[in-house]
Amino acid sequence: MFQNFFKVAIRNIIRQKTYALINIFGLAIGIVCSILIVLFILHESSFDAFHEKSDQIYQVWVTGRFADAEFNSANTAVPSGPIFLDEIPEVVNFTRVERWNNILVRHGEKTFMEDHFYWADSGFFEIFSFPLIQGDPSKALTEPRSMVISESTARRYFGEEDAMGKTLEVFSDSVDYTITGIMKDIPENSHMYFDMMVDFQSNHRANATQWTSNNLHTYLLTGAGVTTEVLIDKITPITRKYVAPEIQQFIGITLEDWEEVGNSYRIMVQPLLDIHLNNDIDDNLRPSSDKKYLYIFSSIALFIILIACINFMNLSTARSAGRAREVGLRKVVGSTKASLVWQFLAESFLMVVIALVMAILILEIVLPAFNKQVQLNLSLDYFGDWYIIPGLLLFAILIGLLAGSYPAFFLGSFKPVAVLSGKLERGTKSGLLRRILVIIQFSISIFIILGTLVINRQLKYMINKDLGFHKEQMVVIQRFGEVGRNRVETFKQELAKIPGVLSSASSTMVPGHTNNYNGFMMEGRSFDQTFLLEVNYIDYDFPETYGLEITGGRFHSLDFATDSSAIIVNEATIRNFNIEDPLECRFIHPGDTPEEREYLQILGVMKDFHNQSLHAEIRPHMMRIRPPDWGWIPYLSIRVEPENIQATLDQVENVWDEFTADQPFQYFFMDEDFERNYGQEARTRIIFTIFSILAILVACLGLLGLTAFTTEQRTREIGIRKAMGASAEIIVRLISKEIVILIGLATLVSWPVAYFFTRNWLNDFAYRIELGIMPFLLSFVFALLISLLTISVQTVSAALRNPADSLRYE
Repeated sequence: MFQNFFKVAIRNIIRQKTYALINIFGLAIGIVCSILIVLFILHESSFDAFHEKSDQIYQVWVTGRFADAEFNSANTAVPSGPIFLDEIPEVVNFTRVERWNNILVRHGEKTFMEDHFYWADSGFFEIFSFPLIQGDPSKALTEPRSMVISESTARRYFGEEDAMGKTLEVFSDSVDYTITGIMKDIPENSHMYFDMMVDFQSNHRANATQWTSNNLHTYLLTGAGVTTEVLIDKITPITRKYVAPEIQQFIGITLEDWEEVGNSYRIMVQPLLDIHLNNDIDDNLRPSSDKKYLYIFSSIALFIILIACINFMNLSTARSAGRAREVGLRKVVGSTKASLVWQFLAESFLMVVIALVMAILILEIVLPAFNKQVQLNLSLDYFGDWYIIPGLLLFAILIGLLAGSYPAFFLGSFKPVAVLSGKLERGTKSGLLRRILVIIQFSISIFIILGTLVINRQLKYMINKDLGFHKEQMVVIQRFGEVGRNRVETFKQELAKIPGVLSSASSTMVPGHTNNYNGFMMEGRSFDQTFLLEVNYIDYDFPETYGLEITGGRFHSLDFATDSSAIIVNEATIRNFNIEDPLECRFIHPGDTPEEREYLQILGVMKDFHNQSLHAEIRPHMMRIRPPDWGWIPYLSIRVEPENIQATLDQVENVWDEFTADQPFQYFFMDEDFERNYGQEARTRIIFTIFSILAILVACLGLLGLTAFTTEQRTREIGIRKAMGASAEIIVRLISKEIVILIGLATLVSWPVAYFFTRNWLNDFAYRIELGIMPFLLSFVFALLISLLTISVQTVSAALRNPADSLRYE
């Protein structure tokens, strides 16, 4: 029976020609979009679920309020893990994890800078199920200076040699670490990603005891069935027990008094599986994905496949009159409604299968280009992943049912008497549902166009906004401390001799790389008030190099010896802390005892500049002169002439080599580095742009088919109107009028929804565009122009047709 259904379906599809091609191509594009989005979602979904004990692993994190600033951070204190293991019976193991970047590693003549270098306790591989190819998970990190590396890292250093038991020289002082395990490469969608892991007991922080210094990550393994609430209830009193003495020591007040003025400090936990899509907690080992974008992209895929299905339903029901006689005759000769429904569903499924094959071919062609645009490595392994082929077939069945059910039941319900007596309404006369479906199609299309316009404007605004400092032609050397703390000024003097170098400055922080927050008290204020500031230790040339502006007082100067203990703050500090007379104000850096407190006089107030991306508001910021005996100097910023930048960099590298022997020369351009903060938005813009084009294309395909059918059905009417003197312009307006009305109604439907979602998206940015009316008007104009261009071929052709030919039609 089904064989006969499909034979008839093939004949009917061939007979439909243009309409079948429009349906198949529209469905193929919808399927391509859906597959791309599904691949993207799979890429963004978490590998963490594959750990054997994933439901028993918890990440420790800290939340609270300090100095009028709320914080949620995955950074935790060194002693928290061991203490929780000792004092909470439900905790059966723990591991601390700390990530370091730009680590120099050598083997013989090979030298690499490692960005994914982790420290971890010996229990790490017993908690997480990262598979080891060689080595014992329970012993891999038990010995001092032991190291586990990834398979690809082993090949980088040792080629085809067996790396087990060999050593690598780590850090500038070439400490040997012995390889005790080799693991498989970690998937990209893991919330932690490392190429090298060494034992935490070799870390200089290993025996730290301070609970209010948070600088690493802690994970707990619990017994089965332990809940988040149970753990937090046990952790809270322990936290208070260890934090209270430190508050008393450093600030001089009790924990209760500190909390009474609005401060708080709590240690929380979250399940491992929540980490990947929870971006409410900062400072994770890798940035968490924003589940909002997964919802957005899933909705777009659903919308586009819905548009394709609406095309199918529209064209099928519009041509109902053309197939009515077929239905009537079949029923007269004994066909049941059920058999007719199955017949029409068979046609739908066959077209969907053809569309699926076409979609796979298109996907194989466009996927490399799509990956290049969105900077991902999406792939479709049809036979490598067991779920791919069944998933595609199930997807085809669902689309076939979605697109084909209504037309099948609609056509199958025709009564033979009404059909054969000619009393059945023609497709164009019963088009209310089709009009509603067209409105839905273009509402979706206008929504996506509007979203694309808003995302483009916001991204352009972020990239081009004046950040308050020089970011163009700014080169930042990393690991600058390698030149030696006593040779910083000598190095800078050598750079000044290079013709292309305008100025240079060393610092512990540069814009986009915030790494130090400190709490201070303020002279004249109660000591139970704490003020949190970003602290950047700079040299005297930093303000000039970055083009910072002073609004009150002055910058540091070598002419005044006392400037070395004075500070510069930004306008946000004055504004947020309600400082009335800044130049008479002193901040107090707490010490272990009152005698060790450091008093810091405000020397000047500088104009606000963006030290972080535009996602975040400008925070209170302090600059002070770096003590000469400090060896920690992460950055040297060099402002260069725009001409011959590469030649200038070559000369800078020569100076670097003279001062650092064979240390790698690492640098980045400030403008490029800052743009990387907006990678998620840039990717979203590209995806929205691609899918808005495809959404419009699919909708216009349906519009093209409907217009072709409409002009075909109204051929005699058009001929009569032309015979009565109607011009071609009047005929074009007549056919186009309904489309313009439908686009207008679709606009009215889509605008409120689009406003709600775009406003909500923009609220994630501390600095954003004003939404305004222009994107809304442009979305309507784009949709209208594209629609009119789409139908113009059919309408103009119908309007110019000889009326004599039109009157002979049928």
